[in-house]
Amino acid sequence: MQIVEPEEISYVYKIRPARNFGVDFEKVYHHIPLVVANPYNGCSELLNKRNVDGAVVLIQRGDCSFVTKTINAENAGAVAVLITDNDAQNDEAQIQMVQDGTEREVQIPSLFLLGKDGYMIKATLEKYRMDSAIVNIPFNITGMPMMINNQPPWTLW
Repeated sequence: MQIVEPEEISYVYKIRPARNFGVDFEKVYHHIPLVVANPYNGCSELLNKRNVDGAVVLIQRGDCSFVTKTINAENAGAVAVLITDNDAQNDEAQIQMVQDGTEREVQIPSLFLLGKDGYMIKATLEKYRMDSAIVNIPFNITGMPMMINNQPPWTLW
């Protein structure tokens, strides 16, 4: 994923798709809003549906299953979900997101984002009182020159 705006967090972020639920991206989204879920844990109906509808939504890991979070975002109209680790210091450990055993179907992509990345995105949006960031997703870095493959300075790849 590439954040285009705000400039302070305009980097390419490593994301990992859920292992056995959700769907693949059917298209590339250019300049689409990335909205923080309310509630942030995404374990109940999202209260900011108007902002989430047609956007990618950022949800924090914990308190309920990955599937529940993704379904709540899907019901609010999200086109994809980024679930960020609840450890804001996690800048390297990728979590394997798996089905919760309920056999519920998810019809949007669900992806894992490092906790440090999620923390920095949310903190920056709050700092500037912004409702959303603008992103390109998915973003393929294969064969990209390093100047375009601009990784966050706090994350090791």
